[in-house]
Amino acid sequence: MSSLSKYLLRQTLIPLMVFILVLAAIVWLTQSLQMLDLVINRHQSAGTFFLVTLYIFPSLLTVIIPFATFCASLYALHRLSIDSELVIFWSAGVSVWAIARPILLVATGAALTTLIINLYLMPAGYRAMKDMVYEIRADIATSLIRDGAFTNPSEGLTVYNRETLSTGELRGLLVHVNKETEDPTTYLAERGQFVNTTDGPRLIMANGSIQQLSKDEKLSLLFFDEYVLDLAPYSEGARTILRDLSERYLHELFRPDMTQAWVRKNINRLYAEGHNRLASPLYNFSLVMIAFYAIIKAGFSRHGYAVRITLALAIGLLVRLIGFGLQSLASQSPIMAVHMYTFPLVVIVICAFLLRDQASSVLWRGRGTVFQTQGH
Repeated sequence: MSSLSKYLLRQTLIPLMVFILVLAAIVWLTQSLQMLDLVINRHQSAGTFFLVTLYIFPSLLTVIIPFATFCASLYALHRLSIDSELVIFWSAGVSVWAIARPILLVATGAALTTLIINLYLMPAGYRAMKDMVYEIRADIATSLIRDGAFTNPSEGLTVYNRETLSTGELRGLLVHVNKETEDPTTYLAERGQFVNTTDGPRLIMANGSIQQLSKDEKLSLLFFDEYVLDLAPYSEGARTILRDLSERYLHELFRPDMTQAWVRKNINRLYAEGHNRLASPLYNFSLVMIAFYAIIKAGFSRHGYAVRITLALAIGLLVRLIGFGLQSLASQSPIMAVHMYTFPLVVIVICAFLLRDQASSVLWRGRGTVFQTQGH
């Protein structure tokens, strides 16, 4: 690799890392807030919160990396232009594609990274996140324990606990059950303990009473030394083995289990998701080509680059939004899946076609000086 290519790589990779970190931090913050309520209500630690949000990070990178590569390319080329370095390259006989080569190499690395995330890291992260969220929600004990406060961990269930000892024993329990299919019942107990069994969670209460109000408004009272309350009906229920689109690996999208009714109903969505996993890395190249054309084609401008950069950002955003729209159309009509590949390729070809004359000659006008060199 030549010194020029190494220099251009550095000029592109450094802002790329910065853009990825900034965009990832912003998007991660907005997404993590959705998990904050779950963790707080279920009394989970900060470590659990960061671990759950970390699992969704790969899915964020699949969207962030193409835009970060796009912005980094714009920034690097703009900096080279305003510092008149591009003019020096043209004067030295460097061709447009010699400058584009290291930037396209960065786009290739970004595309491969996006592909790896799409094929493995994203579904693996989503699976781990969904498994952890299920375990948190299924652990009804963590949602019940809140000393000195009434909690409603599930519809029809209210719990009050005066204090929890270091041994996990509960003191001063009140449990009120008010389900439509049963008579309202209140359990009072001096002590209690949660126990997880193979049949679900249980609450063992000692030295208490049961008060039940019948439909004809008659109150019955029963004292007990020990009573076991089944909490399984108030948990999240049996876990389903049905995986969402984002949790499926590529072979599960293109060759799903057709015995499942949900799969048969959403087969087009599965195929569209699979094609999107394979096609989305192409946008790293199409967006970089848009950035390259925006800066290189127009040449030096003494009026600045704000307009062309803004226009390039708008076109790049539009191109990516069209890609998302094509995925939505493919989920309704499978024939549209082919356009998920052709559209970014067409953008690349159009940009390369518009730059074709730049490969042989470059005309730079600025400050009354015309630089015209022949590319190699």
